[in-house]
Amino acid sequence: MKITTSAFFLSIFLCSSIQSAELPDIGLATDPAPSEIDGELKVNSHVKLFLPNLPYLAVSHAVNASLVRPANNPRGWQYDLAISHRNVDDKIWEFDLRQDVLFQDGSVFNADSVIQNLSYFKDQPFTFSNIHNVFDRAEKLGEFTVRIYLTEAYGAFLHDAIWMQFYTTEYLQKFGWNGKPTCPNLAEPGLYGLGPYILVEGYIEGDRRTAKVVLKANPLYWGDNKPKVETITIFTELDLAEAKGMTLYSEKELDITPLSFTDEVAAVLSPFAKLAISPSMNSYAMHFNMINGNEALMDDRIRYAINHAIDQEYLLNLSLLGEGVISPTMVSPNFYKVGEAIDSLEDYFTEYALERDDSIENLRLQVQAFQEERGMDSSAPLKLTLLTQESFGFLTREIEYFLAQINIELTTNTSLAEEEVFGELFSTWKESNQQEWDLLLWGNYDWFTHPWSAFFVYRPLTDWSSIPANEELVALTNNLLRINTESDDYVPFIANFIRHVYENNYMVFLPTPNNAYAVNKEVVFTPGLSAFISLRDLQVTDLHWSVRGDNPYPPERQIPLNINRISSAELTQ
Repeated sequence: MKITTSAFFLSIFLCSSIQSAELPDIGLATDPAPSEIDGELKVNSHVKLFLPNLPYLAVSHAVNASLVRPANNPRGWQYDLAISHRNVDDKIWEFDLRQDVLFQDGSVFNADSVIQNLSYFKDQPFTFSNIHNVFDRAEKLGEFTVRIYLTEAYGAFLHDAIWMQFYTTEYLQKFGWNGKPTCPNLAEPGLYGLGPYILVEGYIEGDRRTAKVVLKANPLYWGDNKPKVETITIFTELDLAEAKGMTLYSEKELDITPLSFTDEVAAVLSPFAKLAISPSMNSYAMHFNMINGNEALMDDRIRYAINHAIDQEYLLNLSLLGEGVISPTMVSPNFYKVGEAIDSLEDYFTEYALERDDSIENLRLQVQAFQEERGMDSSAPLKLTLLTQESFGFLTREIEYFLAQINIELTTNTSLAEEEVFGELFSTWKESNQQEWDLLLWGNYDWFTHPWSAFFVYRPLTDWSSIPANEELVALTNNLLRINTESDDYVPFIANFIRHVYENNYMVFLPTPNNAYAVNKEVVFTPGLSAFISLRDLQVTDLHWSVRGDNPYPPERQIPLNINRISSAELTQ
């Protein structure tokens, strides 16, 4: 694309003003696409996405269905297969089911389907929460009414129910539930689900996936929010530079991709793409390997020095270009009432900082003192290894710099595939990891709408944790899953949890990022607080490449558009 002189000056202006909630009138056009959609399925429509992080979340709720599904509202869910529910003492849950639901193979969904699926779930549950320990049984009360029994009060049940999805008998007999640390999904294409889309090519689970997954609109879909796009293709293994080029500089290769914050101006100036940004509940999860990593990481002084050497404000304003918020621990302040809990600790954080000397020189001395105590040469750097994905290079380069200032040499080993990083993390608590690592970084892009999806990394001796046995953390994580988010005790409890992990430096604390996407100008897509993307909500205009046929893309549509910047209030109203 040739950049004109006016576009050049526009790009400079955008660099300084792109953070504004409402850009001044500098010639950017209002996006016409939202006014040109009708909510109906368009013949031949096709949208292509690149989802590098947790792509199975979006596919899961496009192909499958559950009693409740994710929603951008304060509680984080809405009814799906259920139409109502009753909660008895947080241990007994009753659900009334829709009576018009068909599986994709034409078979009927009813209470028997729930009982059968939950029986398979009992045998092979997912293990990322505590539902596998507290789920007891399911009981049929009527053809379209079920009761679910838990062994104890469990305040996070409805968040787990989002991912307790239902499959045909054929699928269950072939694959059952997967019994993995991640959500269950589809092991092969077929008419196995209940959702608005059918998986027709590829497979996608938390720990295995094909490079491309293809979905087709389900003609038997029973829900009110029916698919509007005929075909959806999801790519999972592109690199960010490749995906950016496919979206910004070519009209037909890719319609939606997550965007590096440094590429926001390029997205605004693209003839084919526009920029969409929202706050998020995502986190960068950076682990200390306290199981079999460098012995230095068992020393709180070293973990403290690392956390306080990394300048979050610097990372936020330069590496993330201001797209996010600072967090005192590995949790987004955008979770329900978590910001309130963090605010309640303001005086504590102030006093904590005043009592300590966190200058770079003092932190360097702490590292050198550890080295000397171990008989190491303190004039040489303490060497640590970081394992992560290539896409996080914009963060790791700055982290390497910060740690070098305190006599720590960080070597970063990158992998293109998320599941390779997961594989090393999942095996570390059993000390069976194939690669040696000291720090590990992955994108914990929210999937649970409950702060458990951030705090679960603090549960020792589980797949997602690299913390050794710790009774206090077990108690805290157990209570987090029990406590009701509407309880008067909830905010003080979250504050206490944050304070505890902050003081003990169990993880590396990094800013929580916004969601930023480059989106084809003729696609209507609004990112939410969660990384979960509702594929059924995607729509295209008649000018989209897949619909308009051989007609050229009109030049008047190729102009820079105002940023679609969504606020938290807009997402949860």
